[in-house]
Amino acid sequence: MSAVEIRAEIQSYLEKVQDESFLKVVHSMLDAYVREHEDPIIGYDVDGVPLYASVARKLFKEQLEGVERGEYITIEDLEKEMEKW
Repeated sequence: MSAVEIRAEIQSYLEKVQDESFLKVVHSMLDAYVREHEDPIIGYDVDGVPLYASVARKLFKEQLEGVERGEYITIEDLEKEMEKW
């Protein structure tokens, strides 16, 4: 069965469904799928919260801009700071 045939059959099934709660479940699944593929998850934080590509891209851009403005610490300065720990 081709993708076109599958889509047509799914649409046919959905048109017959009267149960609104079932339609909400299907909608939620499709919405999650579309959102994930438009903005894929590229990792998770320690609490299991997903990191989306768009968020990572923004974060990395901000960090790069900070480095370009001189907002960073050198290895030497880090080593000196670590000696105080």
